[in-house]
Amino acid sequence: MIEFVILLGVIGGWFIATTTLIAMLIFGKMWGLVGVPLLVLGVELNKFLKRRYMDVVVSSSPRAREIAKHIFEMNELIILSSYAAALFLYIVVQKYVEVIIKVPPG
Repeated sequence: MIEFVILLGVIGGWFIATTTLIAMLIFGKMWGLVGVPLLVLGVELNKFLKRRYMDVVVSSSPRAREIAKHIFEMNELIILSSYAAALFLYIVVQKYVEVIIKVPPG
């Protein structure tokens, strides 16, 4: 199950980043707020899975519980950083478009 949780964090992070970036590039900067509900949903899903997993792992060793706790915290960081990365990539793409497309070569 823990492998599923890690995979869910990575895929969820990529989904949040790409959805936010595409919405911002197509519709404008304010559409980046579309990523905020996705971000909240991802964090809440991670917290729900953490509670559920920790209840199941009650009989395990304290070391296993600590490792699982750190994995869920890493998932949350992946999800949060993916949103920040989408905002950064939007700025980079806008600067690239401004320099390459709007300024004629020569």
